[in-house]
Amino acid sequence: MNSILSVWFNSLKHYLQLSVFSSSPAKLPFSPASVILTLVAYITVGELLLGAERGLLSIIIQIGIEVLILFTITFIVLKITRKPERLLQTLSALIGVSLIISLVSLLIMSALPDSSNADEINPLIIQANIILLLWNLAAISLIFKRAFEIRTLTAGIIAFNYFLFYEYLLFNFF
Repeated sequence: MNSILSVWFNSLKHYLQLSVFSSSPAKLPFSPASVILTLVAYITVGELLLGAERGLLSIIIQIGIEVLILFTITFIVLKITRKPERLLQTLSALIGVSLIISLVSLLIMSALPDSSNADEINPLIIQANIILLLWNLAAISLIFKRAFEIRTLTAGIIAFNYFLFYEYLLFNFF
C-alpha cells in the first residue's frame, strides 16, 4: 500500500507539471492503481465542486462520460499511430490534469463572492471559468500533442472537438 501511495504522489507531481506545460505523459509511472486513485480523487473534488448542484451519481456519470470520451479518442489515435503502449500513461495524464485544474477551480470559486442570486451573474465568475476552460483545453492539447506525436494545431483541434462533444452530451442528457 505504501508503494502504491508513493507512486501516486509521484504521479501527482507530474500532473502538476503537466498542468503548467512542463512535463510529458511519458514521464508518468505505468500504474493502473495510480490511475484509479486519481479517478477517485477527481470524483471527490467533483463532489466538492458540484455537490450543491448535483447528486453524487450524476457527478460520477458526468466524469465517467468525460473519461470514456478521452479514453476512446486516445485509444483510437494511439491504435492508428501504432503506439498503444502509451494508453495508460496518456489516460492518467488526462485525468490527472483534470484533477489539478478542478482543485484550482475549487480554490478560485471558494475565494470568489457567492453568487446565489440567480438573477445576477457575477462577471468575475464567468471570466474565471473561461480562463479555467482555456487552461484545461491547452493542457489536454499538449498531452495529445506529446502522446500522439502530432502537430500543435492538430492536437488543439482534437481537444476542442472533445470539449464540444462532451458539452453536447451534457447539455442534452443532464
